[in-house]
Amino acid sequence: MNTLSHTLAFAQIGAGFGRVAAGLRHTAGALFAQWQHARRVRQTQKYLAEMDDHMLADLGVSRAQAVFEVDHAPRWSAKR
Repeated sequence: MNTLSHTLAFAQIGAGFGRVAAGLRHTAGALFAQWQHARRVRQTQKYLAEMDDHMLADLGVSRAQAVFEVDHAPRWSAKR
């Protein structure tokens, strides 16, 4: 192989690594977004569980609705 062939071969390998890295960044970003969403849901459930009836009434939420939301496990789906 001559120098030009080596250069082209390394360029193709480098492009492949770039695509793999982009895919990994996308996957990591999606996982981080799901983790953030789960953390927000759990924090909201915690706040609802700690509120008294007057605070819930200010939000327009009954105690039964708050208990349902706290006990209700979040549904995870691929589509958001």
